[in-house]
Amino acid sequence: MSKRNLTIFFTLLLLLLITVQPATAQDINIIDIYSDVDSADFTIHSNENYENIVVRSNLIFDGKVISSKQFDIKKISPDADITKVAFWNIKPEEGYYRTEIVMSINGNAIETRYSNFSYGRAAIPKIYIKDIVPDSMGISIILSPMIGALGAEPVLADVEYMLVDGNTVVYRAKDSRINVVQATPLSKNWNIRLDNDHEYSIRVKVKIASPTAVVIARSETFTAKDDARITELYKDKTGASVTLLGQSQVPFTGNIVFTVTQNSNIIEEISEKSPVLMSGDDETIEVAWSDKLTAGIYELTLKVVGNDGDILDRWDTVIEVEEDPFVNKTSEPVPTEESPGLTIFSTVSLLIIAYLANQRRR
Repeated sequence: MSKRNLTIFFTLLLLLLITVQPATAQDINIIDIYSDVDSADFTIHSNENYENIVVRSNLIFDGKVISSKQFDIKKISPDADITKVAFWNIKPEEGYYRTEIVMSINGNAIETRYSNFSYGRAAIPKIYIKDIVPDSMGISIILSPMIGALGAEPVLADVEYMLVDGNTVVYRAKDSRINVVQATPLSKNWNIRLDNDHEYSIRVKVKIASPTAVVIARSETFTAKDDARITELYKDKTGASVTLLGQSQVPFTGNIVFTVTQNSNIIEEISEKSPVLMSGDDETIEVAWSDKLTAGIYELTLKVVGNDGDILDRWDTVIEVEEDPFVNKTSEPVPTEESPGLTIFSTVSLLIIAYLANQRRR
């Protein structure tokens, strides 16, 4: 290699080393760690683009790692947050625990953070999560204050709701400064699209700031399902119309089946495709019978068939068709009567014609 080419090579190498800076805790760091004996959550915040991030979370008890989870993050964008949840799946013992979070990029450890907590020895918090119900539409919880010797003491709390897909938080919402004096119901809807028959986890964190910072958390799982309900129905001898309301963040793409029977005999059956529905969406579907129903009483059954062929809703009703007084009646002939004036006119005309004919012969 010539001297000139060597100079160019080392210049480019020097520029590359100056341009590419190693990741630091100032560029990307671990924030918002919380852990208990059931699970832990933490958030990675980045100010730059990074790839090939590995985060290992360890639960340590009595100096030993009793549970460990690893998270591989392919890429993170500038000014972005990624929240992960580690579920420990252990049988807890009373004592002190430590959660260790180690973040590495391209095999180099960038930051290590710790969170300590105790199990079975901590002071009882002033409130607790009495009940929690997640579903495909959202989540509902009840917060209750602890009842002491002097009754329930009011508590201000912040509540955070997390929707977890696998080990990644895909949606989060918050209620701030909730005044808990008695059993307090709270709810929050998911504002993202969910996948049908997919299992999700939810995580609720309640933060109490006074007199000392206390956090309680609870997690549950649910399987997302499509859902739609009949809210309005109109029917007559010519057809029917029905209004469907979506009740899930899983898109409903099923059918509604109209079945008309009389004396257990199927008179008409129509399956109509529904428009795509999600939570809060409503659409009206109309059908017409192939022939108008004649007088009588008919049974009408409507079934809302889901994406997987399961019956989500059913309505049974009747259609009563009354006899039409203007149908199937034979018109009676109206008798014709000769007008007296017309008869006289005809007679006079004949006499005049006969008279003229007689005069002509003469």
